[in-house]
Amino acid sequence: MYAWAERLANLPFFLAVQRSLAVTLPLIMIGALALLVRDFPLQSVQNTMDRVLDPSWRQICDNLIAGSFGITALVVVCAFSSIMTTLANQRDPLPTVSPIMAAIVSLSCFFIVSAPAETGSWPVLFSLGQGLLIALAVAIASTLLYLRLSRISALRLSLGAAGHDPTISDVLTVLPAGMVTMCIFALARFLFVPRGADLHDQLHHLLALPSFSSAWDHLATGLVYTALSQLSWFFGLHGPNILFSVEEDILAPAAMANAAAFANGLPPAHIFTKAFFDAFINMGGAGCTLCLILAVFLRGKDAGNRKLCLFALVPGLFNVNEPLLFGLPLVFNPVYLIPFLLVPLIQTITAYLATAFDLLPRTVATASWTTPALLSGFIATGSLAGTCMQLVNLAIGTAIYIPFVRIGDRLLEDRGQHMLTVLLRAAESRTTGPQGRRCLDLPGDAGRLAKLLAEDLKGVLDRDDQLFVVYQPQVEALSNRIRGVEALLRWRHPVFGFIPPPLIIALAEDTDGIGWLGRFVLREACNQRAAWKGLVADDLVMSINVTPRQILAPYFDLDLIAALQDAGMPPSQLEVEITESTIFEPDAASLDMLGRLRLSGVQVAIDDFGMGHTSLRYLRGFPIDTVKLDRSLTQVGNGEVNEPIVLSIVELSRALGFRTVVEGIENLEQLDHFLRIGCHFFQGYLFCRPVSGEDCLQYIRRHSDGLAASSSHFSARKQPGH
Repeated sequence: MYAWAERLANLPFFLAVQRSLAVTLPLIMIGALALLVRDFPLQSVQNTMDRVLDPSWRQICDNLIAGSFGITALVVVCAFSSIMTTLANQRDPLPTVSPIMAAIVSLSCFFIVSAPAETGSWPVLFSLGQGLLIALAVAIASTLLYLRLSRISALRLSLGAAGHDPTISDVLTVLPAGMVTMCIFALARFLFVPRGADLHDQLHHLLALPSFSSAWDHLATGLVYTALSQLSWFFGLHGPNILFSVEEDILAPAAMANAAAFANGLPPAHIFTKAFFDAFINMGGAGCTLCLILAVFLRGKDAGNRKLCLFALVPGLFNVNEPLLFGLPLVFNPVYLIPFLLVPLIQTITAYLATAFDLLPRTVATASWTTPALLSGFIATGSLAGTCMQLVNLAIGTAIYIPFVRIGDRLLEDRGQHMLTVLLRAAESRTTGPQGRRCLDLPGDAGRLAKLLAEDLKGVLDRDDQLFVVYQPQVEALSNRIRGVEALLRWRHPVFGFIPPPLIIALAEDTDGIGWLGRFVLREACNQRAAWKGLVADDLVMSINVTPRQILAPYFDLDLIAALQDAGMPPSQLEVEITESTIFEPDAASLDMLGRLRLSGVQVAIDDFGMGHTSLRYLRGFPIDTVKLDRSLTQVGNGEVNEPIVLSIVELSRALGFRTVVEGIENLEQLDHFLRIGCHFFQGYLFCRPVSGEDCLQYIRRHSDGLAASSSHFSARKQPGH
C-alpha cells in the first residue's frame, strides 16, 4: 500500500492539486472561524453578542466568509496552473513556460466555460462549496492543454533574447499557445453546453439523486448516501449541497416525524435522519476528521501536520473541517482516500446496528450542526447512550486513520530526505547561484526547503537539544595512545533528523551566519577540552574545522585567542583544520592570518588533502603542522591508484616535519594497509564513532589504561623501524 501511495502522491498532477488547495489555507482558516462565530451553537452567546456588538456583527462574518470561501475557486484555478507549470518546468526546462501566464490562461478559460446566464450567479461560481469542482476541472484541463501546446514549435514565437525583458519574452513566446487554448475552450462551451444554459446548474442536475424514500431506512441505502457524500467531498464538492434533495425530501422530514412522535409519547419510526448523520457520522465534519486530528496527535510524527491539526482542532470540535480538507489536504489526496471513505461507512454501520438492536435510542431532536461531538449525541437522542455511541465511533475512526497517518508521515519524510540529498549535493559542489549562495539560490522545492532550514538554523543556538558538538579521537598507532580529538558539529532537526554537516555549513555561509556558528563550535570545543584538564594528557590536541570565510574574517585570530583565554586553555592544545580548497589560491590575507595563529601557539592542519586542486609543492610555503588525507584515498579497493599518491604525501610530509592523519578507517584491512606504507595516525569508526564529550573521555581513559578494544591489534601490527 505504501508503494502505491508513494507513486500516486509523487505524481506532478497530485502534487499540484494538493499544493493548490493548501495555498487556500489562509482563506479557509478565516472563513471557517467566521462561519463558526456566525453559527455558534449556543443561542445565548449569539444573543449576548447582539446586545454588546449590535446585530450587524453578523454582516462582518458574512463579509469575511464572502471574501474567503466566496473566492476560493478562483484562487485554486490560479494556484494549480502556476504550480503545475512550475513542476513541468523543473522536469523539462526547455522550453520554459511562464507560471503567471499559465494562471492567466486558465483563469480566462474558467470564465469562458462557466460564465452563467445570470450575472447574479457569479458568486456561486467562485465559491468553495459550489464552484470548486468546475474550477479545478477547468484548471487541470486548460493547464495540461496549454503546456502541451506551448511545446509545439509552430505555436511559439521565436523572439530571441536580445532587447527583451526575460519575463516579457516568456509571455510573448507562448502567446499563440495561450490564444489557441482559450479558443478551444470557447468552442467546447459552444458545442457541449446548451445556449443560455448555466454550467453550474447542469452539473447540479447531473449529480442530483432521485428520491428513494420508500427504502430509506435500509442500511444499504444509508451506506450509499454516506459514500456519495464522502466521495463528493473528496473531489472538492460540498457533499450535503450536492445531495441537498435527499436532505430536504427525506432526512429533514424523518427528523421532524421522530420529534413529533416523541412529543406525543409514541416510539420514533426512523433511524436515518439529519440528526443521525450530524451526530454519529460527521463528527469534526465530513470524513469524521475529528478522528484524523486525534490520530495525528496520538501517532503522527510530522511537526507540520501536528501544528496544522492544532490550528484545526477548534473549528473541528464544532464540525468545521475545511482547514483539514484543504490544508492537509484531504481533497484529492490518494493517501487518505481509503480512510476518508471507510471511516464514515463503518460508523454508519455501527450506529445503525446499535439503533436497530435498541442499544441506541432513535434521534428525537435536531441540534445545530456546529454542536460539538459528545454533546450533540446527547441532544439528538436525549440519552447518554448517544454520547457513548459517539465515543465508540471516535475510537473506531481514530484506529482506522492511524496507519494512514503513518503512511503520510513516511511519504513526507521520504520527500524531505530526497530534498536534503539535493541540498547536500549543492552544498558539496561549491557551485553558487546568481546571488553567490550554494543552497538558497536553488530553484523549486529544494530552494524553499533551504530557506526553511536556514530560518530554523538561526534559532537553534538557544535550543541545546538541537545543535551540539560530538568528538572523535585520533589514534597514534606506534605509541598506542590518543593523539587528539576532532570536534564535529551536529544538528538534530525536529522534523528532518540529523542534517549533514556540509549542509549546515553551506546554510550558515549563505545566511552570513558562519561567524556565530564557528564561535559556537569553538566555545563548545574549548570548554570541553578545558573540562578534561588533569584527566587526559596535557599534549592531547582539540581540533576544530574552520571555513575560508572564517579565516578571512577580520580579527578571527583575536576571537580565537579570547575563546581560549575564557576557557583557560593553552593555545598549544588547539588545532584548526582548513579544507584544501581554502588554501587553493593563498593570498596575503589568509597566509598572514595562518601565520598569526601559528605564532600564538595554535596548530594548523589541512583537511581533506590529496584529491583537490592544491599542488604538493604548496606545502612548503604554508604554516601548517598536520596533513589529513582525503577520505577518497582511504579506499583500499582502489589501492593501485591511491597508493602512489598516499606514499608521495606521506614521504613529503615526513620530510617537511608534518604529521599525516588518515581519516575514514572503518575496517582492519584499511588499517593494515596504511600501517604497512608508513602511516601512524588514524581516525575512523574502527576506533570510535563521534560521541559525546563524556563518552569520548571514557574512551580516552580506557585507551590510556590499555583497555581499548584495538590495543592488542596495534601491538601485533607494529612494524620494525616505524
